[in-house]
Amino acid sequence: MSEISMYKIVDSGKLFSFTPNRQSVKLSVWTLVVVLSLVLLSIIFFHDINRGMAILLVVLGPYLILHSLYDIFIRAEICYIFDQEDRIVYRKKPLFPTKKIMAFEEMVIFTSATGSYWHYAIGAKNNHLVKSYRISEDFKEGRKKSANESAYEIAILAKLYEMRQLPVR
Repeated sequence: MSEISMYKIVDSGKLFSFTPNRQSVKLSVWTLVVVLSLVLLSIIFFHDINRGMAILLVVLGPYLILHSLYDIFIRAEICYIFDQEDRIVYRKKPLFPTKKIMAFEEMVIFTSATGSYWHYAIGAKNNHLVKSYRISEDFKEGRKKSANESAYEIAILAKLYEMRQLPVR
């Protein structure tokens, strides 16, 4: 899969946009299929399962279904738009209006780690550790660079650094 289709990259010269969370769609679809299958099987064999398993499915089933649907229809479609003309970063989220995040001059690109995974994020210079926006999928820590990490750095990160260095018109 090419980087352009993987991240839905649109580069029109004045606007550069991409959706960083497209990678999670496949996992969310599989989670949804498995949970719906388990719920369907528990309905069919309701009298054969014990009470603890029924309670577990009643509690976790709706949560996992709603979380998977949120990942598929909302989170995977979050788009970051970098306006080169106005030098402003926007975040477009389905069902919500487009929101101005920050100006290019305030933007800091950094890595954020959680456990053995890390990702790229952007934030304002003064408070990037308090409020930041995730702009990549999770990468595994390790000595070798993964193919996804290299593709991301070439397709998106290089373009963001290039846009940040352009002079104000």
